[in-house]
Amino acid sequence: MTEATGKNVVSLLEEHVDLAISTVKKLRDEKLELEAEIARLNSDVLQRNAKIQELENLNSDLREASELARLATEEERAGIRQQLEGLMAGLVEPDVTSEATDATASNSEDEVLFKAQSKE
Repeated sequence: MTEATGKNVVSLLEEHVDLAISTVKKLRDEKLELEAEIARLNSDVLQRNAKIQELENLNSDLREASELARLATEEERAGIRQQLEGLMAGLVEPDVTSEATDATASNSEDEVLFKAQSKE
């Protein structure tokens, strides 16, 4: 029986060694798959980081362009406001001048009438 028991023990040990070898091979294969997946994910992360940086730069450029456009609009509005104020001032001044002219014309008419009446 010892010989049969020895064969059984050796047979069991061989099975355990074979199982260990297949487990190690399986773990190596899984490790290689995981390393490939990690490399792919790292590549994706690098691409996304580059895209994020590109979008941040574009956003910064757009903000700068927007600020420049806003400043240009403010300057244009200020120019238009000055022109309107000048026009309004011009419109107000002729009224004052025209009142003075009307008064002078009225005085001239009175003088002409007075002179005409005096001659009669």
